[in-house]
Amino acid sequence: MKISRNAFSIKLEELSKLSKFDEILALLTDEEMVRDKAMTSELYVWRGNTYYNKKEYDKAIADYDEVIKINPNSEIAFLNRGLAWVANKEYNKAIADFDKVIEINPHSARAYFNRASVLRVLNDYDKAIVDYDRAIEIDSEYADAYYSRGLAKVERNIDLEGSKHDFEEYLELTILENNVWSDYANYYIEDLNERINDKELSFIADLVSKIKDILRIDDDCITHYSSLSVLKSLIFEKSKFRISEGSFMNDPSEGTVFFDFLEYKFYSSSKDGSFSETFSPKPFIGSFVTKDKYDDLNMWRFYGKEEGVEAKGCAITLHMHKFIENISSSLLKAEEDFLKYKSDINFYRVAYIEHGSAIFLIPNIVPEKSVKLNKLMVELIEKVKNYKVKDKTSLEKYLNNIAFLFKSDSYKNENEVRLVIKGIEFVKKYNMDVTPPRVYIELEPIKKIVEQITLGPKVDKAKEWASAFHFRYKGEDKAPEIKISHLPYK
Repeated sequence: MKISRNAFSIKLEELSKLSKFDEILALLTDEEMVRDKAMTSELYVWRGNTYYNKKEYDKAIADYDEVIKINPNSEIAFLNRGLAWVANKEYNKAIADFDKVIEINPHSARAYFNRASVLRVLNDYDKAIVDYDRAIEIDSEYADAYYSRGLAKVERNIDLEGSKHDFEEYLELTILENNVWSDYANYYIEDLNERINDKELSFIADLVSKIKDILRIDDDCITHYSSLSVLKSLIFEKSKFRISEGSFMNDPSEGTVFFDFLEYKFYSSSKDGSFSETFSPKPFIGSFVTKDKYDDLNMWRFYGKEEGVEAKGCAITLHMHKFIENISSSLLKAEEDFLKYKSDINFYRVAYIEHGSAIFLIPNIVPEKSVKLNKLMVELIEKVKNYKVKDKTSLEKYLNNIAFLFKSDSYKNENEVRLVIKGIEFVKKYNMDVTPPRVYIELEPIKKIVEQITLGPKVDKAKEWASAFHFRYKGEDKAPEIKISHLPYK
């Protein structure tokens, strides 16, 4: 019996609400698309949206193309195809589609919002802010437009008061929602309040941001040393990769080199002669090295351990960009989330201070960047020394964002790379089975982004371990190379 047009649409809506995308595709065969000419355009939109939700963006684009062939002025097809182009990082094509939507419907707030957000991704902040303004003029309750305009102003470092107002407006419009963007909005409001009320602190915050920009890396792969028991959990049990809050670094001297350079004192004295220190939260830190250090004697000695025994651990080489992409994707739940997301997930090189001097070295970096870093560090030390506000909690918050990116030149041969995350968007977890208890966050499983596994030179029955990992990946599209170190470790 032929199902009615209305009943078929209702069926698709029900399946979509339940995220039963494969069932929708089973209904929307090529034959079904042309069975009812009056529905063909609508069905291509449905199937395009379904492919989009399954992250099969090329197939989604192909279906939106079909809609546009049938109706060259289909607002929804151009709008949704633009979003698919964004997902594919083809930003110029996305802008062209959003331009077309605005041509068809000059009152499309979504088109202005989407175009603005792509312009923001391309760092064209001034044009982005103009488009956000237009979206808000059309729809004064467009919460995401307020949030994203505030974010554009933060990134452009202009109109801090206006940015704060935008985040407040977003929270007012989403008062019943409890999501990661509300957490971010509250964070930005607190941060903006500090910077608006304290110009010296704002200047220091800008210096910290510039230093991070210099140290940010863009490598293809990085390596993490760990124990075999952790590797087994990550590969066989698909556990999520964990990183701990900076207070829980294995080396208790972590961060001290940076603060020693600044000649910074954490303690404040009271009238009775006593001293106290106010706790300042630190970011979450992951420790890695450059890819070429996957089989290094010092690394095996200090980091590649199993139950405290040196060189019995492993080195895991990961695709860095895929790791960042997987973490970011896991946080983005709604269709437009990626357009208002400012990733806090980056990897940075560690800089090493030369013994007996105030010069920082950055391995494998162009000399111009080293010169620029050292100039910024000189500027930072002067600003921190002259900072007279008694409560240093906010100052330490900013300084902690880079404190773990500086070490003594005794470690310069490690070529260390670090992941630094504020952790706003992650659930904080606690391991109370150790003393002291450990605070950590879980990122994403890494099984599918491992390029290479290297077993330490003292691993017992290394070939059996290698065999187990080899067959765990058997039949998968891209299996990692598995190596066994034979360095002469004593």
